[in-house]
Amino acid sequence: MGRAYGPADRALTREFATRPYESADRDVVVALWRRCGLVVPWNDPDEDIAAFMQCENATILVGCGDSVVVATAAAGYDGHRGWIYYVAAHPDQRKRGAGRQVVEAAEAWLRERSAAKVQIMIRTDNWPVARFYARLGYQTAPRTTMQRWLSPPAVTEFDDSGDGTLAISQTRLEMLAPPPRPRFVQPGGKLALLHAPTPPVRFFRYLYDNVGERWFWWERRAMDDEALAGILADPLVELYVLYVDGAPAGFAELDLNELSSSQTISLNLLGLMPEHLGKGYGRYLMTWAIDSAWRREPKRLVTTIRSLDHPHAAAVLQQHGFVPFEQERMTMEDPRRCGLIPADVGLGTTGYGRPAATLVGGDSVVTPLPRRD
Repeated sequence: MGRAYGPADRALTREFATRPYESADRDVVVALWRRCGLVVPWNDPDEDIAAFMQCENATILVGCGDSVVVATAAAGYDGHRGWIYYVAAHPDQRKRGAGRQVVEAAEAWLRERSAAKVQIMIRTDNWPVARFYARLGYQTAPRTTMQRWLSPPAVTEFDDSGDGTLAISQTRLEMLAPPPRPRFVQPGGKLALLHAPTPPVRFFRYLYDNVGERWFWWERRAMDDEALAGILADPLVELYVLYVDGAPAGFAELDLNELSSSQTISLNLLGLMPEHLGKGYGRYLMTWAIDSAWRREPKRLVTTIRSLDHPHAAAVLQQHGFVPFEQERMTMEDPRRCGLIPADVGLGTTGYGRPAATLVGGDSVVTPLPRRD
């Protein structure tokens, strides 16, 4: 039991059954959670597994096809309502009923404990998961979810300290081999990806500002035109612009400056215009950027995300094969305070939620930002 699932095992999943989690399942289950983007910095999977297993009103169920673990669901009953967490189905088993069956098994476990209703939490922009649950009969409830940490972990929700500083975390990720291409449906519209070898500064600012404003991308905003033009003219920094139906929809930037010395390529930037979020263009652009980088035959592909980025940034990167290897905690001056980001851009008010930021101790050094008058 706890056997790993791989492409060669696809034929083994004719018989599907659920059973309680066992300690021997740990590696396979955590790997599946990572593959499905469920592991986040503020929820340690081992701690969560231990908490579920130690609570008599909680469980983790694994779904197996011919003894191969291909799906999971965790359930808990608080005496009033049932809750379901960590629903995961291996990408090769989606649309084959694995997700539905493991959810039904979790519902049956809750029903046995007299839970009258089951509830789930879904990020507001995660419409594919919302559609999955809607097909199972779930409805959107007119409720607001609020929370407060009683035992804050090292990484927790975004922290706006109220004193003009922001406590954030910065995570570096790497990929050491080309990944298997994840399955996805190509998004609609007439798509074009064009290399912009020396784009005008004004055009780049239009892309950078519109894509990155809600995620507090401030570094290139702080540069004057001459400094920014120097980056854009660098032949080893390649900008690719995604067009949808003739209009710019997003962009990706690959940095090849370390390719000859350390055989490393950096994915510096990747993002979409707000109107194109949640439509599949991000995965399309990410897949293309990764393939483009590996065609240069590096030994390593790296990228960096911050806790101010899109809440699914870490999950999407891990789904595409990136693995976190370093995290830094810092306190920085709020870029709204110095005019780099408009003052009316709110935290957690964009409809996309916020990923975790790091709580930094009182002896932290605050990073000052350039001023924009």
